[in-house]
Amino acid sequence: MESSISKSQEIYHYLWSNIANMRLKPGERLSEAGLARQFHCSRVPVREAVRLLAAEGALTTFPQRGSFVSCIDMRRVERARYLREVLETRVVLDDFDKGLLPPVLPYIKSLIKKQEEFAAYGEYDRLRDSDVEFHSLFYLIDDKEFVLEHTGERDIDYLRARHFAMQIEQTEKKGDAESDIVLQHRGIVEAIERGDRAALEKEFIHHLRNLKHTLVESNLYRETYRAYFQ
Repeated sequence: MESSISKSQEIYHYLWSNIANMRLKPGERLSEAGLARQFHCSRVPVREAVRLLAAEGALTTFPQRGSFVSCIDMRRVERARYLREVLETRVVLDDFDKGLLPPVLPYIKSLIKKQEEFAAYGEYDRLRDSDVEFHSLFYLIDDKEFVLEHTGERDIDYLRARHFAMQIEQTEKKGDAESDIVLQHRGIVEAIERGDRAALEKEFIHHLRNLKHTLVESNLYRETYRAYFQ
């Protein structure tokens, strides 16, 4: 018989994934009874999963009212984004200095080609996954995977903010690098191809700083998504 601990982990991963992917929206109420029925278990492992997620800031619990998907905390988003800017830019420039980037350009370009297709068809989950793959590559090629744990890849607020920013960028894009994630990726590739270290640093910092700008300046954010943030 499956243990209560393993069942609570299963429920935890299910809920975490659905919150990160925005299938469960900020403010949405969870049904412990419904989750217990779905996973064929008592409420004990459900409550343990909820406790873990609440500790991470993914859920907010209220006595007598229940548990709700937390709103996105922009202070946490900015902290994660800042750390990512500092760490990832350093990793990328180290890759550049070691001559590790030109050999992987064909693969990077293939990712960007896929991103263009995902953006064209509004496949935002796949676009986001490809964006994660794009950025992860810079860590992997020089065994810097250990840095990833400090760059917001598991931060639930940062992940959800990126989801919204990506959707806004593709909905409101103006066809320039100021608003389009794919064009920003192209700018990074072009700097690598030219062997221009200063341009690469500038393109990367601009790309990573664009998250907050996209959210705050967007009409779609102000009119539709603002209630999801705090």
